Amino acid sequence: MDYVALLEAKLGEDEAKEKMRERIEGFHGLLTREAAAKLVASELGLLESAVAGVGKLSEGMASVDLRVRVEAIGELRKFPSGAMLRTLIISDASGEGQLNFWGEDAKKAGGMHVLDTLEVRKGYVKMGRVNVGYKSTYSVSEKAEVVCVSEVGKAGDGGRFSVMGRVSSMRGMSEGGRAFVFSISDSSDESGESGAEVPVSLLASPRKGEHLKVGDSVLLEGIEYNGAEVIAGERSRLLLRKNRENIYRGELAGIEVGEDAGSGGEIVMGDGKRFSLGRDALIRFLNLKEIREDMDLRMLSKMKNPELLGKRVLVVFKDAIGGQVESAQIR
Repeated sequence: MDYVALLEAKLGEDEAKEKMRERIEGFHGLLTREAAAKLVASELGLLESAVAGVGKLSEGMASVDLRVRVEAIGELRKFPSGAMLRTLIISDASGEGQLNFWGEDAKKAGGMHVLDTLEVRKGYVKMGRVNVGYKSTYSVSEKAEVVCVSEVGKAGDGGRFSVMGRVSSMRGMSEGGRAFVFSISDSSDESGESGAEVPVSLLASPRKGEHLKVGDSVLLEGIEYNGAEVIAGERSRLLLRKNRENIYRGELAGIEVGEDAGSGGEIVMGDGKRFSLGRDALIRFLNLKEIREDMDLRMLSKMKNPELLGKRVLVVFKDAIGGQVESAQIR
């Protein structure tokens, strides 16, 4: 960014020169003209929103605000110094770039999902990459939609997508070891009856496929469908969820909150099952971040109901399914 030009555009050439001169003198002549301009621009709040498309970012930009799609999520890298780094590939209408998360943020970024929409505030550009620093904030503003296996054909018409299913059969490593091949279906936890089934070619880290077993639940993110099979390429990600007796997965059919909202409410599943959530758990489930005690949780749940119906839900119980709920979340 040309900070001198920015300052001159905002203040006029004469005033900009005077303010830069004052800053240079204040630092005993040790500041360059560009550095002085950047310092003045920062003090005046002119860098508060240095917004540009990912494809238009330039070295040294600060306070960068972005709204991007997550195209790929890299592995967590640990260095001998103790530092940790995770790099995401991101994109918007202007192009693609890379986004670095450091330290604890690098761990948290692993909980994001490919194709999520991510908002970053006050990032900075260094060595060609956007970085999340200690002054930065970030949040997932829109979660990637996850379809069931029976919807793969339709979802595949729109490009990359994500699917959740259960491993129904295994073929193993293809000739040459280029891909690990298996099939997934919509079979239920209880009946075990298979519904729609589709083969999967795992090209991204195919050796991970060797950890799969028939019956495992998997989430395949950022995949493509060629009309015959799902292709999990280099930018895709496989998340394995081993079956456990205290985990329930299903589609949300409704949320019911009684007049006494202080006691929470119930989530109603597509198969008719109903699970009770306390007030705090229900607030987290609805993704309501700042809600006061006097706010009408019943009304808020009714407002959220339409956008959540049909979404995949993961419910974790403290013991067995049907007992006390430990957590519930939209996937």
